[in-house]
Amino acid sequence: MRLVDVKAADGSVKESVKSSANESIKDSAKDSWLATLASQQSKHIVLGYGSLLSRDSRERHSGIYTQGLPVRVSGFKRAWVTRSLQEKQTYVGAVADRTSQLNAQLIPAEVNPSLRAREKNYRFVEVPASAIEHVSSSLCNQPSFTSALRDALSHHQLWLCETLLCHHPSSDFPVSQTYIDTCLVGCLEHGGISEATAFIEHTHGWNHPRINDRVNPVYPRAAAISKQHLTQIDTLLKKVTQSTQRHSHSCCY
Repeated sequence: MRLVDVKAADGSVKESVKSSANESIKDSAKDSWLATLASQQSKHIVLGYGSLLSRDSRERHSGIYTQGLPVRVSGFKRAWVTRSLQEKQTYVGAVADRTSQLNAQLIPAEVNPSLRAREKNYRFVEVPASAIEHVSSSLCNQPSFTSALRDALSHHQLWLCETLLCHHPSSDFPVSQTYIDTCLVGCLEHGGISEATAFIEHTHGWNHPRINDRVNPVYPRAAAISKQHLTQIDTLLKKVTQSTQRHSHSCCY
């Protein structure tokens, strides 16, 4: 007679059911994102790679209520180089660099006056669908999704905000902690630790003047962030390496 470990078998069944449920949720989210894209009257998609990564920030401050999809964008490098004269701060900016890539989100959105005002220190440049690589995430992780995504993107214009002028952060134009938090929480919410790590690794110039404004935010479009996410962000920032601290693009000098 063959003895069966009932407890182990029961655990195996539960894990199988849980796995199937998770896959079902991912399939539903995937189909929902493509369906949302297809239903948009506007044929524009913004590649958010900074504060637009945060759903809360883009909803409350820009009226953008569409779901973002994590991707990699080839041909651009992200660094702390965008100076806001009005807000007295320095933000991340993208500069053309054919050997580099950055992580971002595909965000179906109209490039309207409100968004242009938010991104007034940048210019909108068109990006080909061939520069986009899908990233496995909580939304979907099936290889077959890539072909469906590329087909959908072929009917849209993709826009990325390229920095107008490059400037190092300084004591007069520092980086605010709440801006960093807003960028990283968007990564955590849409792609987990791996996406937040990618943001850090794909961003140059981390050795900069920074102000801790969490108690009294000076970044005007800061996201609402849980204590759990703030703890994760602090842990991630401790891992910033020397290679990401330096500026390594000619526009930064």
